[in-house]
Amino acid sequence: SYRRRMMPLAVVIAVIGITLTACGSGGTSSATSSTTAGSGPNKKAMAAVLLQVSDLPSGWAESSKPQSSSSDAATKKAAQSIPACRAFVAQADIEKKQTQLSSATFTDPAMPSDAANEASNQVVGYGSEAQAKTAYAAYASSQTSVCLQQVFDNLVKEQVASINAGGGPPATVTAEVQILGVPAAGDATTAYEIVLTIDVAGTTQKIGFVVQIARVGQYVISYNATMYQAAPDKFGQNLVDRSVVRFGAALAA
Repeated sequence: SYRRRMMPLAVVIAVIGITLTACGSGGTSSATSSTTAGSGPNKKAMAAVLLQVSDLPSGWAESSKPQSSSSDAATKKAAQSIPACRAFVAQADIEKKQTQLSSATFTDPAMPSDAANEASNQVVGYGSEAQAKTAYAAYASSQTSVCLQQVFDNLVKEQVASINAGGGPPATVTAEVQILGVPAAGDATTAYEIVLTIDVAGTTQKIGFVVQIARVGQYVISYNATMYQAAPDKFGQNLVDRSVVRFGAALAA
């Protein structure tokens, strides 16, 4: 079927990047870290920023599907050969050594299992605000969008070739990466939209991804979402704003 042929592409594409979050208009949220430079991350407070089912639209539920990792071997292999990805890859290696917590993956049960909208997030605690600023700068660099575009292009090319080699109607896929303007969150935030357009035998499917990263003091928070349809109203506000405000309260406690 169309969906069965397309899902290998969607799964591989979904593991790319720092994180993904859905588009959506939202209000401004802010939080500042109460920890001092050089102090260890507050792991208890970090848990407060992880997504909860109440952050998602009505009907969404926690899934047993594990959260995709930005350190996926295929992604890293593709990125290592791209000059624009050098800072991205270097920071990803540094990130592995930091304190990290990841949320569960949440999905929309109303969607088919092979085309489900999903969302998750992760927080990384650094030893100081300066280290978090360096990490955020690597992800917010203009080179990151170039890196993501080239990584997507390379992985899409490989996956399309593999799928088409199996026979059946040929698939064509394009990926477009662009920087998004998003409401303020934390001390700084940036986002990238990735739209994957898949065509099989004249049937077209668009899958949306958005990469959003927010820095709060010595912490860098990232949000994931994969959307097979337009995001519900204020989807981004609920994911980002609610969790960042909750995190700020936990840090101040």
